[in-house]
Amino acid sequence: MEKESRCNAIFNQALRYFGSFYHLHTPEDHPAIFRDSEVYAFAMTAIGMCAHDCPKVRIITFELMSNHVHFVLGGALEDILAFFELFKRRLKKYLDSRRMAIDLSNFVGKTVRIESLASIRNQIAYTNRNQFVVNPGFTPFSYPYGAGNCYFLPVNQRRSDHRYADLTVREKRKMLHTHQLDYPGSYAIIDDYFSPASYCAIAFGESLFRDARHYFFKISREIEGYKEIADALCEKVFYTDDELNAILYKICKERYGDLKPILLPPRDKMELARKLHFDYNADNAKIARLLKLPVASVNALFPQRKNAGTKPA
Repeated sequence: MEKESRCNAIFNQALRYFGSFYHLHTPEDHPAIFRDSEVYAFAMTAIGMCAHDCPKVRIITFELMSNHVHFVLGGALEDILAFFELFKRRLKKYLDSRRMAIDLSNFVGKTVRIESLASIRNQIAYTNRNQFVVNPGFTPFSYPYGAGNCYFLPVNQRRSDHRYADLTVREKRKMLHTHQLDYPGSYAIIDDYFSPASYCAIAFGESLFRDARHYFFKISREIEGYKEIADALCEKVFYTDDELNAILYKICKERYGDLKPILLPPRDKMELARKLHFDYNADNAKIARLLKLPVASVNALFPQRKNAGTKPA
């Protein structure tokens, strides 16, 4: 209770200071934007530049996907939208300089207001786990293009290949793609982009969780709340096999007296297959794998999802 009271006090104080918090996101059905490591690196640097140039906005966390972005931000709505538009202009200028014909007219920032401690915790966790749930090559602590890999990981917070002040003018122009070079010399640079630890309010974000264990529980175990967030963002929620397996066991405990999913009769398995499909957006291959059903049977049940893709990484 003492830890929870402390978290509530921190959130309420920050809410009075910033006035509001928002989850800003862009449509997940946009064509791919971040098509190689150089585009990702510039975007990471551009976000750091925008954080400096928009001091009324604080970035709590963010994550870049291949075709869309997620930000959890503190500040007034008009300042947050101005921050995003500045980022979009810089990104477009960079893409144009590389002759990458990517139409950003539908790369539009949409916002959902965050009004409680429970909500901001869920929004941070949802953002930081985004790449992890669609790409088995990453954990929430290893994906490089976002701030999630800094949360409760001091070694990443301290990481610095060198500092911005160490660069020559030519190196700065090459990195920033602008003649305006007046950015903090203390900014850490990792893999040729500004480290999120230099410009994101990581310590504040961490302070909203009771401790590191609580944060880990949120991103890896407390999964039911993400469907509500995804619905609010007009996104499809995705789960890992382990998460869906936990959901299946919970359903079986409630409905079938602790009988394991794979031991259920075919009729009950088909009922579970429908629930996984409609409520948890599981693709056919995943349903077949988890319930030990023939893929052909699941494809016959959901023919439109037979060749369906997954959320862009």
